[in-house]
Amino acid sequence: MPVLDASVVIDCIAPDVSLSSRAVRTLARLAAEGAELVAPALLVEECANALLTGIRKGRWSGAAGDQAYGFLVGLPLKLTDDARHVDRAWELSRRFDNHPIYDMVYVAVAEAAGIDLIMQTKPFGRACGIWRGSRLPIPEAQ
Repeated sequence: MPVLDASVVIDCIAPDVSLSSRAVRTLARLAAEGAELVAPALLVEECANALLTGIRKGRWSGAAGDQAYGFLVGLPLKLTDDARHVDRAWELSRRFDNHPIYDMVYVAVAEAAGIDLIMQTKPFGRACGIWRGSRLPIPEAQ
């Protein structure tokens, strides 16, 4: 039961995604394993915004964006209440160079559940001491 970051999900649903991409292969493997996929509710807004940005910039058509949005809302995700994790996300953000709260919400959700965080953002993951599928070794706030 991993937490999925928006970067992984958008790389699976974007209209121009390659079916051989690492994100698609990871999601396919998790689905084959019957893994329950968890994410903060924020993921839907982040991915929807990324799709709209792609339409606005002419990366893909409105119809392709609409279809990708349909895939997004149809994903079997267990969405968590972000508000429960904002205080911890704040603590983490302050500890890690004031990194954006919306990224740290994913970390806080995974940490609270004691499960893995799967993300694409390598520099962010390395800065926090996490990377694809590893346990979150983030110490308690001081």
